[in-house]
Amino acid sequence: MNVGLSIIVILLAITISTIPAYATTFQGKTLESDSIMIKFGIDTVDYRGNIIPSIEKVELKSNSDSILVKNPSFRIMRDSFVIKSFEDNIVIYGINKDSSFTFHTLIFTDNNIVKINDNAKFSTAEIIKESKQTTQTTNNLHILVQNPLATFNARDFDFDIKAFDKLQYSGNDFQTFFGKIDGVKITAITKNPEGKILNSQTGITKYGIYEGKIYVPENLWPRGWYTIEISADGDIGSVQKTIEFYVAGQTPSHGGSTPSCPVGQTLVNGICT
Repeated sequence: MNVGLSIIVILLAITISTIPAYATTFQGKTLESDSIMIKFGIDTVDYRGNIIPSIEKVELKSNSDSILVKNPSFRIMRDSFVIKSFEDNIVIYGINKDSSFTFHTLIFTDNNIVKINDNAKFSTAEIIKESKQTTQTTNNLHILVQNPLATFNARDFDFDIKAFDKLQYSGNDFQTFFGKIDGVKITAITKNPEGKILNSQTGITKYGIYEGKIYVPENLWPRGWYTIEISADGDIGSVQKTIEFYVAGQTPSHGGSTPSCPVGQTLVNGICT
């Protein structure tokens, strides 16, 4: 019986059943022992939706040299696998035992069969973790804030924050909803002109918007410019912004004076610029 026929007979004697759910165990990992190294690549999916593992490299090792196995093919057998190369006349069986594998390697020569038995464990190359780290370094969060310029004591000061995916919308039109994001955590800290914290609130954007409200108590907040430090945190990034508003004292009985802007700014159409 020639070498090629011997390999075919051995392989036909084994009942092979592909189990797609098990295939992902191998993705991006390496099995290595004293005699062999198997490096797995990225899984693929066939037209039926089955997950198929791929092999980047199979290497037989010796004390003096190593041999790359040509065109290795891979099949799963329940909780084990078989790798074969018709070009190199090599068959490798991997039998799973807990977290390790027992290797049985058969090398067919002209007049003989060389058998090598060995044990190996996974040496993980965490492809998925590398992908997550890349995602965390990208900041695509964009926010806009809409608020009045001034308010009076004993009134609510309302401000609205809208969150966007910067890749979809990075402009300044607060009325647009294109690219809006839900689930962004908003933190807003209000400080008086001396920097003392007066109010702190948190919430989550819904329909892309967080509606903030601060009650300005009667006779307790003197006239002046107050700040709101806004922090937005989401899956696609984080961003901070600070806005100012003027507390103009008690509500006037007849009309009222327009607040002046901070030093260096000019009031244009009710907005400090």
